[in-house]
Amino acid sequence: MKNTIGIFDSGVGGLTVLQTMIKDLPHTDLMYIGDNKNCPYGDKSKEALYECASKVVEYFIAHQIKIIVLACNTTSANVLEELRAAYPKTRIIGVIDSTVQNFLKKDMEKVLVIATKATIDSHKYQDTIALYNKQVQVMELSTPKLVPLIESGEYKQGIQETIKEYVASYQGKIDSMILGCTHYPIIDSQFKEVLSDICYISSSESVSKEVAYYLSEHHLIDTQHVGQVEINTTGDIEDFKFAAASFFDFTGKKVHHIEV
Repeated sequence: MKNTIGIFDSGVGGLTVLQTMIKDLPHTDLMYIGDNKNCPYGDKSKEALYECASKVVEYFIAHQIKIIVLACNTTSANVLEELRAAYPKTRIIGVIDSTVQNFLKKDMEKVLVIATKATIDSHKYQDTIALYNKQVQVMELSTPKLVPLIESGEYKQGIQETIKEYVASYQGKIDSMILGCTHYPIIDSQFKEVLSDICYISSSESVSKEVAYYLSEHHLIDTQHVGQVEINTTGDIEDFKFAAASFFDFTGKKVHHIEV
């Protein structure tokens, strides 16, 4: 696969990044890995996160992939710099910086960041926003129930009660929300049923735009090439497809089981 981009997440959430990149980069080969065997990542220690992520990075490198997207806010918040230091010949892109830049363009004043416990505990979003604009009021909320519900497929029956439990009290207190986990755009319509009058910022769309810009600037796009997509999971293939079938089109795409 030519100039392949590796895309990595703890499970099906990163498919929201893959889906956007298929649209934004039709001439680029994409390889996706969902580490469902070790999902969820949100309650893991930094050491455990690095162990999981480094194994996937090494799998990509073994397949001659030199640009990797951490389509996972938890690893981006906690181990991105450590991975870059360990694998200096590989460009590793996290989702947080691009998401913050996208957010700042909206000119919002009171934002709620929702994410996994590990991402919230890192305060990475709060700190990064403050680097650029200390006037923005940043509230942070850990939402640990959401990723397991999404990975199980239970979100298809509607999980408004869980969403209300987390965010209903913020009605009238915020003008925007950062979906600080690539799983969360899967249920964005359900969020909007609870809080309909605010601006939502998706990390999935933000990082795809950053990668497209990088490839264009470095002349790494061959417009004569038809991009190929490879999807892998470290978990059960049927469970993976079931969890993602309502938002990701698997037509013409095979899911492979891999060990990393």
